[in-house]
Amino acid sequence: MALSSQDQDVGKSRACASSCLHVSFPSSSSSSHLDADLDLDDISASSNPSFSCFQSCCCHFRPRFPLSQSPATKIAVQDQHYRSSSSPCPYPPSSHHFHYCCAGPPVRRKPGQGAHGPESSPAPDIFNIPALLYRKWPLLALAIATNTYILLHYSSHFSTSSREEDQTNCSASLLNSLYLIIVNMVANVGGLAARAVFLMSTRPIAQRADVASYTNNAVAAIRTLESTWYDVGSGLWDNAWWNSANAFTTLADFANLNRDAANELNIGGILMNTFQQAQKATASASKSINAAGLVTTSYAITKREVPLPIEGRQMSAQGFPNFINEFYDDEGWWALGLIRAYDVTQNQDYLDMAVRIFADMKTGGNTNCNGGIYWSKDRKYVNAIANELYLSVAASLANRISGDKASYLKIATDQWTWFKATGMINAQGTINDGLDGNCKNNGANVWSYNQGVVLGGLVELSKANGDKSVLTDATNIAKAAIKQLADDNGILHDTCEPNCGSDGNQFKGIFVRNLRYLQEATPNNDFKTFITKNADSNWNANRDSAGKMGVVWSGPAQGVSGPTHSSALDSIVAAVAVAEDTEAQTLMISLKLMVALHGSTGELPRARSPSIKGEILEGLSAKGCLHGGIGAGV
Repeated sequence: MALSSQDQDVGKSRACASSCLHVSFPSSSSSSHLDADLDLDDISASSNPSFSCFQSCCCHFRPRFPLSQSPATKIAVQDQHYRSSSSPCPYPPSSHHFHYCCAGPPVRRKPGQGAHGPESSPAPDIFNIPALLYRKWPLLALAIATNTYILLHYSSHFSTSSREEDQTNCSASLLNSLYLIIVNMVANVGGLAARAVFLMSTRPIAQRADVASYTNNAVAAIRTLESTWYDVGSGLWDNAWWNSANAFTTLADFANLNRDAANELNIGGILMNTFQQAQKATASASKSINAAGLVTTSYAITKREVPLPIEGRQMSAQGFPNFINEFYDDEGWWALGLIRAYDVTQNQDYLDMAVRIFADMKTGGNTNCNGGIYWSKDRKYVNAIANELYLSVAASLANRISGDKASYLKIATDQWTWFKATGMINAQGTINDGLDGNCKNNGANVWSYNQGVVLGGLVELSKANGDKSVLTDATNIAKAAIKQLADDNGILHDTCEPNCGSDGNQFKGIFVRNLRYLQEATPNNDFKTFITKNADSNWNANRDSAGKMGVVWSGPAQGVSGPTHSSALDSIVAAVAVAEDTEAQTLMISLKLMVALHGSTGELPRARSPSIKGEILEGLSAKGCLHGGIGAGV
């Protein structure tokens, strides 16, 4: 009996996945049996599928889904696609594996265009002018309509006015409006023109401080991170435990900034895979601290022989110990990452897990220093990073769990009061590594990550209690850190470079990521410049021939690893968040010019040369040419 085309495609999918992931499939090729047949837990314990193999064998079948869709909507869309697709995903729509391999509605493609996995999929070309014109036609149409209306309005008043004075005013206003319209149209097409000029050039590595440029760089860097260091079987990057929590956080942050690009990269699927697979790994960590306070961590990470239940809520509850190890700071990194993943996906499993992790962090309390938590479960050292993470997780949960906000807020508030009183913040305004046996500042090294986590924690605390003074505290720490740790060119360094080990390799990205949170809460041009300078330096000077970024951000690339690359990626993602969005500015300029021309009272301005300061058009409030008006405001 001849197989249907759909059954043939299912068979091809199975053959591909079997050869790549070593999955044992039943002999039946009927798609109706797939739901019960396929599970990643069938992968042999000895297999170690690479990201590229996983993507080429499975994920080139996957369509995408908006990260903001509800689970019910996702399932409905997936079921529809699964029934109609000529190349169905080998995973069933109702399976949790479908979410991180094939989740979502199909990508719209031209007839005959094939699907691409992350390694072969070209990055979106932000320099494609026809595509930009097509994508941004509403913006251009608004500008044209606005300018046409202004010209017609002035012309009408000029032709109907009977008084010489009014005609004089209207003539001058018309000339003035023509000048402003030229400015307006330049603003509207300037971004496209700049891209066109850039396209016709050789596209040098140097990038402008523009959202589109940084987004393109981030996409390329994420592709390199995933194809080089991501292990689908363990859900970890470069087999590093707490570093992987930071890479997880960075991807969630990028997804929150650009969901279209995130879906092209299947970040929603990667987050889900890491959440599920990392819980199945048993992570034993051994840490040591040298005289300078640099931590060196050794991991023994193995996959659980007995798989956990595949349903998300059951996994969250029963898999809780798998995000727990001997160190409270490791737990805090995962809690923050899961909170960020919750922010972009609204997947309650992520937030529930963060709550459970924080409950374990609380057991590190009752220190001999009258507050805070210990670094590890041997209860010997009270350090900065564990306590900053404790503050940040507590404040973050206060902002997301309304039913328990009061309790989380009290913990966060008390934690900050205690932290300031410990003396870990030194006379220079930076933070040393921890406290000695007498609960005094131990004078250990000032690491960049210790200056960073506290910034994000104070931003969350300010959101939770409305106290802006803690943002002042954060700003002071950030300024002191930049003064002490940046070189003359404004590039961030740690004293361990270039031999920072897997732990120190991660530090700088954590600072810049949290500085970005602070910059968004209380804008500061110095912070914005610092972020973009470091992103530019990483992209221009700190990449090797394969696009991998090293530990020294001023370059050249050296000591390249998963942690160094993901840390540098943090700077680029932060730049995406703080850089100028020229397309949004175009719209704002159009609207501000309309307001400036007509005012809030419907009065048109006298002829005078406008002065433009930043984005604000000034000096256009005088009366003139008032026949009829246009009503109040825009």
